[in-house]
Amino acid sequence: MSDIHPSVGEGKSHDDMIKFWEDYSQQYSGEQQGDIPKRIVDRLFEVGVFQGNDCIMEIGSGPGTYSLEIAPRARILVCMDSSPSMLDRLKSESKRRGITNIECFVKDWTEYVPSKGYDACIATLCPGTGSPESIERMEATARRSCALVSWVVNHGDDLDAMIWKELGKDYGYGFRSSTAVQDWLSENGRDPKVEFFKTEIVKDIPISALAEKERAAFAAYGKDIDAEGIIRKVLGSEIDGDILHYRAVNEMKLIYWDSE
Repeated sequence: MSDIHPSVGEGKSHDDMIKFWEDYSQQYSGEQQGDIPKRIVDRLFEVGVFQGNDCIMEIGSGPGTYSLEIAPRARILVCMDSSPSMLDRLKSESKRRGITNIECFVKDWTEYVPSKGYDACIATLCPGTGSPESIERMEATARRSCALVSWVVNHGDDLDAMIWKELGKDYGYGFRSSTAVQDWLSENGRDPKVEFFKTEIVKDIPISALAEKERAAFAAYGKDIDAEGIIRKVLGSEIDGDILHYRAVNEMKLIYWDSE
């Protein structure tokens, strides 16, 4: 799915977080990742984290940003997500592409009871999967290899942060620069490999379309906002008439290690 938004979890129960992702499922997009998902999957097969005859579990698959890259090269891909609507999007797209080796099931990762039934396990932008408890659950799931994908820089979230500021909340993304996951792995006897991937996103976006996306996204937080008014206020100098000329370099981090 996605890195947890700064507001998710603040004053919210775990059930509220699950509801948020279900409500947000139709708005979620891998657009800001550009070609990085394919490059990450290519790399995982290149270094042997994934192998062609593998049965792989993906935690927090969302609508399939990584799943649709992994499945054609694996024996079986099992996709877990807490949002039925996210998985419906994945099933629809995999059917359209003729991909038949994806199995989906709805489950909250924190409630999953692991067994060594998979060759490899990957968490793709799934909230909370960098915790020690989650890492150990991943290792109890995968016989050979584990991998985590996280954001380092996502300028697509900058607007969200600015809108939250207009709403009186000073949320940020400082946690994305944290080395806590690889530090914990190293300190606890693992040998993690860390690699970084950048992509440039260039796009002309109609303000009306951007406003609708932000309005729908914030509705999932229970916020009714004047999206276009706020966008024009915070991005005024970057807007040309009714078009935002968007250009940004985003960065993601891949961590992988042996679970044996």
